[in-house]
This record gives sequence, C-alpha cells and structure tokens, in this order.
Amino acid sequence: MYTKKSIMMFFLKKKTTLLIFILFLGVIGTAFFLSLNFSNLDNSNASNFDVSNSILPLDDKTNNLQISYKYQEIYFIESGQTFSNFLDQFDLKINEKTKVINLVSEEIDLKKIRIGTKIEINSSKVNGNKKIDYIIIYPNKERSIYLDFQSEEIELQVDNLKTFKSSRFVEVEVNNSIYQSMIEKNIPENIIMEFIKLFSFDIDFQRDIRKENILTLYFDYYKDEKQNYVKSDVINFAKIKLHNQSYELYRFTDDKGELVDYFDSNGKSATKALMKTPINGARLSSAYGMRKHPILGYNRLHQGVDFAAPIGTPIMAAGTGRIEKIGTNGGAGKYIRIKHLNGYKTAYAHLNSYASGMSKGVKVRQGQTIGFVGSTGLSTGPHLHYEVWFNNKKINPMTMRLPSGVKLNDGQLEKFNRFKEKIDSEMNNKINL
Repeated sequence: MYTKKSIMMFFLKKKTTLLIFILFLGVIGTAFFLSLNFSNLDNSNASNFDVSNSILPLDDKTNNLQISYKYQEIYFIESGQTFSNFLDQFDLKINEKTKVINLVSEEIDLKKIRIGTKIEINSSKVNGNKKIDYIIIYPNKERSIYLDFQSEEIELQVDNLKTFKSSRFVEVEVNNSIYQSMIEKNIPENIIMEFIKLFSFDIDFQRDIRKENILTLYFDYYKDEKQNYVKSDVINFAKIKLHNQSYELYRFTDDKGELVDYFDSNGKSATKALMKTPINGARLSSAYGMRKHPILGYNRLHQGVDFAAPIGTPIMAAGTGRIEKIGTNGGAGKYIRIKHLNGYKTAYAHLNSYASGMSKGVKVRQGQTIGFVGSTGLSTGPHLHYEVWFNNKKINPMTMRLPSGVKLNDGQLEKFNRFKEKIDSEMNNKINL
C-alpha cells in the first residue's frame, strides 16, 4: 500500500528527471545553432581577419538574418610585379581598376613602385559575398594613401605622417670594414654612402683605413610621434681619425641656399675636381707604373690604376663633365672617356655594360653611375682600369694634386665660422647628455 509520503517522493523524482532532460536538450540545441553560424569561418580563405558587428538587422524584403564578416589582409609588392598585376587578384570591375590606377598615379609614380611596398586590403563578406571596403597603400614611412570603396564613387585620401626633426651624434670604432662597423651602430645606409663619398677625395678607403680608426658623425633625421625612426636627412659634421691624421668636414649652406657644400675647419672645400677612387668597396689590384703585362707577358708602363671588384659593381664619374668617347676600344674592351674642365680627362676600361642614358656628348655629374665593372678586352678577371689625363698626358690618379672646389668669400667665411661654432656646441651637448 502506498502512503502519502511515498507518493510525494515518486513525483519529486519524476520531476527532477524531467528537468535534467530539458536542460540536456537545451545544451544540445545551443551547440547545434552555434555550429551552423560559425561554419563559414572554417571555409574562409582570408589569412588575416577580424570579425566585428557580425549580426546585421533583418532584411525588410526577405526577413532573413544577415551574417557579416570583416577581413584585413596584408600584401607586399613582389619582384617583377606591377600595381596593375597586383590588382588582378581581386574581383574588381574594369572601370573600378582603371579608376584606382588613375587615382593612385596622381600621388605616386606607379612605374617606380618599390618592391616590398605594403598594401592593406580591408573587405567584408555578407552572406557569402565578399567586397572591398577600402585599400591602404604605404609608399613610404611618411604617408599612406586610402581608397574608399564604400561610397558611390571610389574616393582617395592621403594621410601625411606627422614627423619631427631630430639629430644624432655617434662615434664608430672600425672593427672590420667601415660599412659593417657603421651598420652595427644602426646608421642608415644612405648616410654611410654619403660619408664615404665626402672623404673619397682625400682618403683611399682600401689602404688608408685601419682597425681602431674612429669615425664621427652628427646627422639630422626625422621621427614620428611614437619616436620611431622615419628617414635620415643630412650630415652636419663628419670626421675620420686615422692613426696619424684627422679629417673633419662641416656642411654649410649660404643665406640664399645657392651654396651647399662641405668644408674643413678652416673653410676649405672638401670637393675636388676629381675623385681618387670612382668605385666603392674595390681593392687596388695594380698601381700606376712599370709592370709585367699579365697577358702580353712583357714589361710596360701601366698608365692607370686597377681596382678589382665583382662584375656589375657600379662605376662613378670621377668628376662632372661630358662623355667624349664611349664604345669598344681595342684591348680596353668596353670603354668610357669623360672630358672635364681645366684640361682634365678620365677614362674607364673593361666595363661589363654602360649605365642607362650614356652616349657621346652626354653631360654627367660627379658621383653619377656611368657603367658597371666587367672583364671585357684584354683582361684576366673583373676589374676597373682607371686613367686620369691632364693636358692629354696620363698621370698617376693616386698622387695627383687637385685644386679645391668652391672658395668662400669673406662674408661667407664669417657665416661659416658662426655655423661651425653652433654645430660644435650642439655636439658637445649631445656628448654630455
């Protein structure tokens, strides 16, 4: 016989079992619903994306729930890739692609777009249909170009990065090579090349530089609001301390901005009519003077100097002038001769090829690339044979004495001395920080 108490216990057990069963069904149903909604994420090909504002309002016509995903994809221009080729991988209409190219070409030269240029594609996907919202191009560290696809017409906006001018004082002790020692001190490459060029009139970087020589630089650069380096500007002061001699140079611009040059502490211009070494990073392999010819086998006067360097190494014009002769020249192989002022000429032999635009009569400036190292003509290996002529006679490039370039008048010299004192004071403050 069932008592009142036993009947109550029976119904309580049944109610508890039913409640557990209902909760179980609720968990299973929720998991099933979530798996349907997020299945699209697993099938996405985007390498980088953010999901935001996923649920859009109900569509008035279909009364269906719309699902939206936001994507951010980062690309970099590859070697051999044009901007037009880059756009081909996206589902753009012909008129859209044309509009984008026309807009961007107003801001940057697309023929010279750099390898590694960063491009950001921001897009959205609504119910399986993906479309570009906007593109951001970063041509350099100073600005970005926005292309907005969300209006009726594609709109372009340029955002210039706010930068601040600063300066840096640094001393470098040469350990192996000048270049490597300066790179290890985080000195920008263009500053390194400018530094080498400044002293190339007086110093043979292959023979004069030794371990433990001290290099000093004081240069301007730009940084952003977060103190990140953006770009370098100019060298204000440069110094090389050798074991027995020091060379130091100051950059000076006159009030009109017409004169921009480097001068020593006495106001003497660093610029000479000709550079001693018209090639960077090369080894002097044969000096000026009598020697046994490596191919012909007999002694003869070597009326130039040879610099051994890899094929393709750039060769610079030793001075400003006009190309007097260019082409194959017997045993000299591919050859260029430049006529300079005051009776000087320079010649460059055994070239592999000429720089673009080189031809007879073309004016070239000092330091401009005119050709590339090769081994054409009578040659035992890749090198540059370099000659200097004065009044149609060949002279030794390594011992020639050349007049300086610009000379400061009394007024300019007075301003230069004031500028020099200012730079010295700034450097002392940097040292004492």
